[in-house]
Amino acid sequence: MSAAAGELAGRVAFVAGGSGALGRAVAGRLSSLGASVAVHYRSSRGPAEAVAAALDGPAIAVAADCTDPGEVDRAFAEVEAALGPVDILVNCAHPPDDGHPVVAEAPFELLERQLDGVRGHLALVQRAVPGMRAAGFGRIVYVSGALMARPSKGFGLFGAAKAAATTLTRYLALEEGGHGITANIIAPGRILDRDDDSELDESFEQLAEVLRGRLALPDWPDTHEVAATAALLVGEGSGHLTGQTLWVTGGEPIT
Repeated sequence: MSAAAGELAGRVAFVAGGSGALGRAVAGRLSSLGASVAVHYRSSRGPAEAVAAALDGPAIAVAADCTDPGEVDRAFAEVEAALGPVDILVNCAHPPDDGHPVVAEAPFELLERQLDGVRGHLALVQRAVPGMRAAGFGRIVYVSGALMARPSKGFGLFGAAKAAATTLTRYLALEEGGHGITANIIAPGRILDRDDDSELDESFEQLAEVLRGRLALPDWPDTHEVAATAALLVGEGSGHLTGQTLWVTGGEPIT
């Protein structure tokens, strides 16, 4: 199974979190395969518009706070008017992990912030699924993370929220398959952004050192490799691939 130029022609993809490094790579990959692409952002209008402008085919930047179903509905309506019904949803959006307390000492406000990622995923899929049902076709990809199943001290709230949204996605696969809708998960570990040479903060650098010793391959994947995995999950030949979690981690879960 491999992605080929033009195989997504006529499809419309909504890339949530499209202004970030990973979303930018996913949007570029899907566009290169022929899809029209909606580049979603919450507040980073300039970067999202730059991503959309750089794509090969039809594309728009669209804003929404995904925790607000009304804003999600408005964003989808804008996409439908400009590009057509959404066939593909790739959710790369999640609140930043802006604190690393152990679970027993974690403030509830940090949990609430992480759970916004679950609320956002639910709002997105609830808006996307009716149109996919009507079309008899849909592809949903949730970008989770290795921390949802590979605990590392200090990342419990982040991992728990990612695990919750992962479980929702697996239920979607079970419940919506009869409508021609597949739902899958990508679980990256550390992802390299070749365009970003900034330093990791101390907690992530410590985690990176632990993971480096577990890799089966010489290095971590980069954003474009994760984007290629997303393209496989939404392209031709993917119709019987659903409810799966693809670990894009350089082999780290093998050990």
